Amino acid sequence: MSEQAQGHGHGAPRQNVENSHFCLVADSEEAFVLRAATARLAQRTLDLQYYVWEDDRIGKLLVYRALEAARRGVKVRLLLDHANQLGRDVKWAALNAHPNVEIRLFNPFRGRYKHFIQWLYHAPRLNHRMHNKAWIVDGERAIVGGRNLSEHYFGVHPEANFRDLDIYARGPIVAETRAAFDAYWDSDVCVRLRSLRRRSRVHADRLWQRLVAWRKSLDGFPYRYEQDVAHFEDVLGAADRRQIQAPAALLFDPPDKAKGATQRLMGDQLGRLLGQRSLNEILIEASYFIPGDEFTAALADMHRNGCRVALLTNSLATNDVIAAHAAYARYRPALLRGGVEVHELQANARARRHHARLLRGRGRSKSSLHTKAMVLDRKELFVGSFNLDPRSVNVNTEMGYYVDSEALAGEVAAFVEEGMAPQNSYRVTSDDQGLLWGAGDERGPVQYRSEPRVSPLRRLASQLCALLPIENLL
Repeated sequence: MSEQAQGHGHGAPRQNVENSHFCLVADSEEAFVLRAATARLAQRTLDLQYYVWEDDRIGKLLVYRALEAARRGVKVRLLLDHANQLGRDVKWAALNAHPNVEIRLFNPFRGRYKHFIQWLYHAPRLNHRMHNKAWIVDGERAIVGGRNLSEHYFGVHPEANFRDLDIYARGPIVAETRAAFDAYWDSDVCVRLRSLRRRSRVHADRLWQRLVAWRKSLDGFPYRYEQDVAHFEDVLGAADRRQIQAPAALLFDPPDKAKGATQRLMGDQLGRLLGQRSLNEILIEASYFIPGDEFTAALADMHRNGCRVALLTNSLATNDVIAAHAAYARYRPALLRGGVEVHELQANARARRHHARLLRGRGRSKSSLHTKAMVLDRKELFVGSFNLDPRSVNVNTEMGYYVDSEALAGEVAAFVEEGMAPQNSYRVTSDDQGLLWGAGDERGPVQYRSEPRVSPLRRLASQLCALLPIENLL
């Protein structure tokens, strides 16, 4: 690990004394099956921390795995951001009724029918959300990265699927990851679901019966999900064998960030790692990229000093948050003047094998980008939940792995470069007349003078959002 990554001052990430083991999880099928496999093979504990856990096929199958583990005697702890579970407290309470399951809610709303009123009166508190994503098994294995738990993040939604990235880890870094989970779990920002919604064991048994019946009737799901222990052992063994040993650091915000105190630990850590060295190349893949004036200027300085700075982010056609795109677009001209390579994902990107597994006859879903990754000189990398935007820096809690490994950094670089290829993204440039979006495939190059593949209404909505003073909330 570089000297900067080992810094001992306040807010500096700490290097593991011993190396841990890591592999990338770019493929959406592996991302699902690896979670299912580790849950099925868990022996003692499952600690699961998520911003979004939807009640769709992916969400239900993973609830099934968690409850199946609990029924085998595994202690299951679920830590969920409450803002994304509003209206589902009763369903979660049935799972929570099992004696081996406990669910806690981060920064919860109180009451079932007054959420809008609570936003009005408690917005400064409720605006702080837990954006962390961690799947920790037996304190020995962990999956950390950008994926929430829903169909959109595992390539099986019929309309829109995210390009995303996780890291699967073993070794000392997992103990640190679990310690971070415990810090949240024990924080007074989190509340026991049982204190809000109580259910009896019979509700957990009924939930199990419904899940078993639903799983047996599930038709057309493209990934294997049956009870096949040998298959799951093969999945886990294959992932273990391709792991790379490397020093690493866990970067995360403490839960007290949700109390509203000025706290930029994740942003400060990443800024220190970027700012205290001379780099030859930095590759950034960020779904919601709102760099601000200071970071935009810093990237321009890096370019002037001979560093290649290349960015892959969402286009207006692929961004699921129009206001975020509008805020990013404000910095696009300055990024280009500063020498930054700007690439924006195409909605019909050809590089779909990592993030879409649609059934035949269902058509092609729209691509979108949700990855949060950086590669420095193809030697070091960061993968996590941290968006390069004001919300991640100042408001939400975040986490991720910073790994010192040429082999792993090379894999992430190849992933990012694939996304930047002209058949997958638009290269944004400018001339005297304004911005240009260039792309191409086997049929030849194509160029646009305005945001490509979007309706006039969506373009107008972005322009109107750009007029609103809401950038610090995005």
